Amino acid sequence: MAEHTSQTETTGGAFHRLKSQISEDFTTTTWVLIPIGIGINTTGSIITNTLKLPLFLDNIGTVLIAILAGPWAAALTGGLGNVIATLLGNPVKLAFVPVPVAIGLTAGFLARRGWFGSVKKVIVPALILPIVATLVATPIVVMVFGGVTGAGASLVTGVILASGQTLVESALSAQLMVEVVDKGGTAFVAYFIGRAVPTQFLPPQGQRVYAK
Repeated sequence: MAEHTSQTETTGGAFHRLKSQISEDFTTTTWVLIPIGIGINTTGSIITNTLKLPLFLDNIGTVLIAILAGPWAAALTGGLGNVIATLLGNPVKLAFVPVPVAIGLTAGFLARRGWFGSVKKVIVPALILPIVATLVATPIVVMVFGGVTGAGASLVTGVILASGQTLVESALSAQLMVEVVDKGGTAFVAYFIGRAVPTQFLPPQGQRVYAK
């Protein structure tokens, strides 16, 4: 009985800690920044779709919010950004909602660990985020869209597929190639944007990250 009570208290304590962490993300400043992050994501998405670039550029705002406010606010920013892009005429984005959510959570937790504290440290997120994006996006590309989404990355998939690789291998290789440039660059761009924001306008996490 005592053991059961102890486990219940441990579970309850973990829940309260999680609730506290989530609440900490959503300050008044964060709620002001989230629409800005979504706007940055949407702008990048429109640019790549219009120019058919083999990039995405649709998570700069997500990673920025991850640095400044935390993982939960970033996950919300990324997910809502894809929903809004869908409403603006890009239905493919709806299927990929898990990708920006995963990117936001990963970048946010990396930021809390201090990995956005300097240009040199950003190298770590720049390497991890492409892997996360690839692992989450590739099954969606293959199972939902048969390897072709209409995005610029599909051109890379087609080239690799023509070389004799299987669809899964082609989609995985193409996704990783594109994500290394896209999410790697996103990590650095988001870092520099956040660094340019005056300290007094930063949420608590942003102040801690850039104080390191």
